[in-house]
Amino acid sequence: LSFVYCLFSGEREIHQQTDNEIIYNNDDSPRKKIDDLIHLAELCIELLQQDCEHYQEAFKQYNDLLIEHEEIFWSLFAVDMEHVIDQQPIESWDSFPLFQLLNDYLRLHDTLSNGRFHQQLRDTFAPLVIRYVDLMESCIAQSIHKGFEKENWKSKTRGCATSEDMLWKLDALQCFIRD
Repeated sequence: LSFVYCLFSGEREIHQQTDNEIIYNNDDSPRKKIDDLIHLAELCIELLQQDCEHYQEAFKQYNDLLIEHEEIFWSLFAVDMEHVIDQQPIESWDSFPLFQLLNDYLRLHDTLSNGRFHQQLRDTFAPLVIRYVDLMESCIAQSIHKGFEKENWKSKTRGCATSEDMLWKLDALQCFIRD
């Protein structure tokens, strides 16, 4: 299990093993590291989905072991994830696609939804999610204040231009919060 993950993470060059110490590649930009981590997450998701398809029926009576296998696999991924996230600039949104990818996968997964790794993912990304919601709230408020002051009140398909913009932003925020 850990061998397979190490092969995956090694291929993505997130870290190198030297003298029993993990030395993370410092020559890559934070953006490159997050892109590599997103690709690694995609590989992990694909591998675990294939495992589930091939072995779930055979190990039906050992379902708890299969769940534990998945949680251990994601705990290995979490070490790399935490390290890469810590290196991201504080105002960067580059890691947001990683959160969306993993959260979408985990929330739709029968056994991993609300599990240990899913909770760790939520805790890790909570500040970024809160910042996003605050930004959307501010953007909507700005649309209301500035937009309606300058509005020419010519009707469009769902109202005036300002109300269409505001409704789009509210819909995007609602979809994000629901997910």
